[in-house]
Order: sequence, then C-alpha cells, then structure tokens
Amino acid sequence: MRLFLLMLVVTTIEVILIAKVGALIGFFPTFLIIIATALLGSWQLRQQWQFVMGKLGTLQSEPSQALLEALVLIICGVLLITPGFLTDIIGFLGLIPPLREHFVKLLRKNAGKLIRGNFQMYSSRTYQDNQNHTQTRREDSHIIEGEFERKDD
Repeated sequence: MRLFLLMLVVTTIEVILIAKVGALIGFFPTFLIIIATALLGSWQLRQQWQFVMGKLGTLQSEPSQALLEALVLIICGVLLITPGFLTDIIGFLGLIPPLREHFVKLLRKNAGKLIRGNFQMYSSRTYQDNQNHTQTRREDSHIIEGEFERKDD
C-alpha cells in the first residue's frame, strides 16, 4: 500500500512538473529535455556500472558494499529511464559516488525494516512478532523456530 501511494504521489508530481515546464518552454523543448536526460542518464549509468563492477572484481571494497552500490545504480537507472524531472534528479543524484555511498548507508540502516515485513524475526534472546508487535525473551538464542508446509504442484 505504501509503494502504491508513493508511486501515485511521484507520478502526480511528475505530471504537474512536466505540464508546468511544457507551459513555460513549450512541448517540443520539454520532450527533447526528457529524451536527452534519459539518454544522458543511461550513458552515465553504464559508466558508473563499469566502475562499481571493477571495484567488485578487484575487491577494492567490501563485496556487500559494491553489491549495494550496484542495487542503488539499478534503482537510479530505472528512475532515469522513467520520464519526468523529479525522477531524473533523484536518478542523477544516485550516480554521484559520494551521494551513492550515502544512499547505501541509508539502505543498510533501513534494510531490516524493508526486509522484515510480516515475518517473525529472532535476535539474541529476543523473539519479535511483527504482526502482534510483541516481544518475549528466549533462554536459548540458538533455536530457530518456524513453520513448513509443502505444496505439491
């Protein structure tokens, strides 16, 4: 639901921005700017992708760092290809290496929230039920409990 609302808000802002810019400079220049930013962004994305893959290949950084940078680049590539000014700005910001590293730090910080969803998480001696928002203490932190159901095709 949050993703749907985010997409709805971003799309609405994009349409308003495109309409405002189109009214200001005209349809054809606006169209050319959108196409030019998509092409420039795709080219720049290709350059940055090679840089990140080079870092991964030579292990100049921690592998998870390079993989997270690659994930940020993929997201930025999608934003750059998406027509609009707001998505282009965000996409270009992710292509700047220091800002991309900041995005990776944010991703690391919030990864637990993104991944958890409605799953049950175990941490050292704490059992957390995300559906009921309750926590109980466990004596043995080496036990992982779960349910399994086999579904035949």
